[in-house]
Amino acid sequence: MTTTRSDTDRPALVRTGALTALGALPVVGQLYVVLPLGAAIEALPGAAGSTTTLASTVFAVAYALGILTLGPLADSLGARRLMVASAGATAVVTALTAFAPSASWFLLGRAAQGLAAAAFTPATLAYIARTAPPSARVPLNTAAIGAGLASAVVSQVAAQLIAPVAGIAGVLLAFAGAAAAVALAVRTLLPGDAVPHGERPSPAAVHRAIPGLLARPRLVLLYCTGLTFLSVLVALYTALGADDRWSPSTLLVLRASSLPAVVVAGVLTLRLGGVAARTRILSAVALAVAGAVLCAAGATVAVGAGLFLLVGAVALAAPSVVAEVTRLGAPAIGAAASLYTVAIFGGASLGAPLDALLGGGLTVVALGGAAVLAFGGLTAAIATRT
Repeated sequence: MTTTRSDTDRPALVRTGALTALGALPVVGQLYVVLPLGAAIEALPGAAGSTTTLASTVFAVAYALGILTLGPLADSLGARRLMVASAGATAVVTALTAFAPSASWFLLGRAAQGLAAAAFTPATLAYIARTAPPSARVPLNTAAIGAGLASAVVSQVAAQLIAPVAGIAGVLLAFAGAAAAVALAVRTLLPGDAVPHGERPSPAAVHRAIPGLLARPRLVLLYCTGLTFLSVLVALYTALGADDRWSPSTLLVLRASSLPAVVVAGVLTLRLGGVAARTRILSAVALAVAGAVLCAAGATVAVGAGLFLLVGAVALAAPSVVAEVTRLGAPAIGAAASLYTVAIFGGASLGAPLDALLGGGLTVVALGGAAVLAFGGLTAAIATRT
């Protein structure tokens, strides 16, 4: 049985939105934090030219596997409990990774980070679906997923600012402290998502729900849409970082330029509550395609504007997609949200390979990314047609 708060319980809903958003920054942000640290990572004992790429890939693969295995436990153990456990474990593993003595140990730590952080987002989405009234779910999903997208910018900017002063260890310790604070805040300030005794499924039962969800064509098509979002964004950030046209300070500005787009997307979401989910999703994907095409121009202003448009569009589309996913996936909400999280954040592991497949040049990667996003729009159009 799902227990939801009334629409008038605004302080509790605001607290949920704020904590799930703030929590995503240091937890989900672990995926992107190594992108500006290539030189420092390659200076680790035993490092090779591929170590920086592997630092992202091993995290993303472990993250995707962890979401699939741990995320559904939100239906069995409780969503808030899983959020606390994920943030706490992330804090511990990140602190240990900060002191990795070699590249091999660093990569092992990155994999452990991915596994620890994996449960946070699906548990968050399940918590929102289980405790918030329907009218509040898309705005709350926007806060949670938008913060996950914003973490791509915040973590890179933070790493670029901290690393020159404190190195990789300082960056990771700062993120470990933030994740520990998240675990404490969620445990203290969010009410539990209680289920009456005997109505909570067993861990085995929630995992058995996954094959059934994957047999639902509309859900699979929506998962395909989610897969395109971060794969394209990470591919673009990878191509941007490898391009020698810009100084570190300009790269910092370009990375940060898309952050306000998440705020704009949140404001727009509140105003678009009466718009059909299909219209919101397809319009946002069209804007994302336009943003990727803008990045292909290669000029600094065009790239900044393109990233702003792309990140904002994804922040608009993703919460509406996940609202449809949890609606179509009921009663296995945790499992459905986990599969979606695998698609959207696990898709980030495809970003570096997509960049390599397209040759690594910013223009080609941007145009290829636009085509990938257009494919995601097509799958969403099919999934949401009446």
